[in-house]
Amino acid sequence: MSRKKDQPGTFELLTQLPQQIVTLAKVEYDNAKREIVSKAKKAGIGAGSIVIALFFLFFMLEALVIAAIAALALVWPWWLAALVVAAGLLLLAAAAIFAGIALIRRGNPVPEETLDRVGHDLAAMSEVRVNAEPSVPRSSPQRMPQAGAEGNWR
Repeated sequence: MSRKKDQPGTFELLTQLPQQIVTLAKVEYDNAKREIVSKAKKAGIGAGSIVIALFFLFFMLEALVIAAIAALALVWPWWLAALVVAAGLLLLAAAAIFAGIALIRRGNPVPEETLDRVGHDLAAMSEVRVNAEPSVPRSSPQRMPQAGAEGNWR
């Protein structure tokens, strides 16, 4: 089987391989950067939303705390009413912290898609076998290709 004149030879392909690997690494690096920036933006927007919500909640809770203490002070002494309301607020704060942590963890900036593609690329490169099976039987003498001769040599 002979190759067409416009197809590159084996040595040309081998000389192009390092540049192609470098280009692939650069492209995957750019993809990873883009993916990390995208996920970081989402996490930042989520954190900003939590901060804004906490700002408004603070003022709302201030008014509710005063109202709750005043209502409980009708039945209990004012110090006991304030203590009960403070314990309730502590429980609410703990719940808000756990919810915020869960939202921030969802914005994990690991570029999973890029890592998967790089893993597939490495697996494909590891499957390449050079001279796995000789094309010429061992009993016949092997001859070196000559310059200008037909074949995949240049």
